[in-house]
Amino acid sequence: MSRSLERFTSENEATYDSLISLIENTQDRLSLIVVACDDLRLRQRVVERYEAEARSAKIRSSRVMLGTEPSLRSGLAKLNLQSGDRAVVTVTGAEWLLRVKMREEEAQSDLDKFFGYLQWTREGLREFHYPIVLWVTHRILREMSRKAPDFWSWRKAVLRFASEEVEEVPVRDDTIRQQFQTQPDQEFLPPLEELLSEIEQLESTSPESANLATLYDKLGQVYANRIANGEAKNLEQERQRSINAFQNAIHRYETLNNQSDLVGVFVRFGNFLCGQSCYEDAIAAYQQSLTIAREIGDRRGEANSLRSLGDAYSSLGQYQRAIDFHQQSLEIKREIGDRNGEGGSLCNLGSAYNLLGQYQRAIEYYQQALVVQREVGNRDFESNSLVGLGSAYNSLGQYQRAIDFHQQSLEIKREIGDRRGEAFSLGGLGSAYNSLGQYQRAIDFHQQSLGIGREIGDRHGEAISLHRKALALAKYEPRRFEALATLQQAREIYAELKLDYRVAECDATIYAFNQIIATKQPQSAPAIPAKAKVRATSKRKINWVLWVCVGSSIVLLIAWLRK
Repeated sequence: MSRSLERFTSENEATYDSLISLIENTQDRLSLIVVACDDLRLRQRVVERYEAEARSAKIRSSRVMLGTEPSLRSGLAKLNLQSGDRAVVTVTGAEWLLRVKMREEEAQSDLDKFFGYLQWTREGLREFHYPIVLWVTHRILREMSRKAPDFWSWRKAVLRFASEEVEEVPVRDDTIRQQFQTQPDQEFLPPLEELLSEIEQLESTSPESANLATLYDKLGQVYANRIANGEAKNLEQERQRSINAFQNAIHRYETLNNQSDLVGVFVRFGNFLCGQSCYEDAIAAYQQSLTIAREIGDRRGEANSLRSLGDAYSSLGQYQRAIDFHQQSLEIKREIGDRNGEGGSLCNLGSAYNLLGQYQRAIEYYQQALVVQREVGNRDFESNSLVGLGSAYNSLGQYQRAIDFHQQSLEIKREIGDRRGEAFSLGGLGSAYNSLGQYQRAIDFHQQSLGIGREIGDRHGEAISLHRKALALAKYEPRRFEALATLQQAREIYAELKLDYRVAECDATIYAFNQIIATKQPQSAPAIPAKAKVRATSKRKINWVLWVCVGSSIVLLIAWLRK
């Protein structure tokens, strides 16, 4: 086929090439090609382009619109295509089947009927000897494998087009809201097995294909998501596979001199490394992303790189440096009209000021962020601002208000399936209940947070949960002597991650614990370091001298009065 002059983004162009190849090479036999796309204008451009190329190659193009009776087979039968015809059929309209049931008595929605037809009329499609391009939304795609497994097993390929809405339309509030609804990119990643199969096939047939860079990038994201969601069967193995996939993608993008895609993959790689507490390596990836973004004038990529650098430096305890990066990111987000990104940067600034102890200033940033995030419909960022507000109000002594914010955040995190965020919200609730003196309840929340941290491989989060749990244990009489061992575990992880400021915090708290233990002197108490014993002994000697002096003064006063 000839190539149209109109081009898509590099990722979509690679997907389009795969679609054209499938249409050309599957003539004279049934080929079910499922294509997911939420951008209707992009879909129209793709269809018009491949239909034009099909006509030039003497391939007949036909369209089927799914209507009130959503049967794919009946729509195809009405075309009257003859056996041996070179043809491609485009099927659209599935997105209109997403309506909800209008009345309780409606047994099935149109979408349910559509899946039912796909499932039970699979055999009836055998008579159609040509490629069928079935366009669906990503939401329908996610449901298809579960509700029409027989049809799904017959698919020739599944392709995905990423929305180009942001590039084509000036940024408006409703555009950003739509943009968020189709984000993050990870939400629409292919299943792991399907992705591995595509890579294996392409590696064997076209090892130099530009599409492999995109596939390896997606593979890195899939493994990263499995780890973040607690789905990894072998945490260490999948962690390394994610790293290998990202590095492979970076190498291929560099070979192709694809600078624009390098900006994004470096940020995604850095985000994964940051999530695994590898902060120095993450910073190196973000710096590379920032350098490339500035070289090619990618302002959005520059802002994302700056924001990510701020997150990494905040995790290292370098809060003022983090604030500088977040402030730069915020200025660019406002300059380019990215309200969604603006809300994220405001939230990050709130977090940095919160960690600096400037709680009122943190609250102001969180509240600004919350207004923007609710306006654009970003539930993930909204919950981050809520947990930040909870933390700040807890520090100000407004404990019940803090609990309310943390509870709202927890509900959202569970709703959207953010396991790492769920752990943060649980930890915030634990800290608030600890402040209220409800120590057993605090310990329970911190234990839940700890379990998630271990499940998803978040070593930093694991250490924070242990640290907070130890503080609650120290105040809870029945389990007080678990506190020291728990805090030691947290210290070991902090030391492993080279978070010296956290190690110093643990050392100070351990000393304080030993002082408490020294005064309680329980039978099962751990050994007290020599320095602590010396200080305790010195303190007792000083108290004894004071009492002798006071007693002597009283005796002399009585004798003087008698005179």
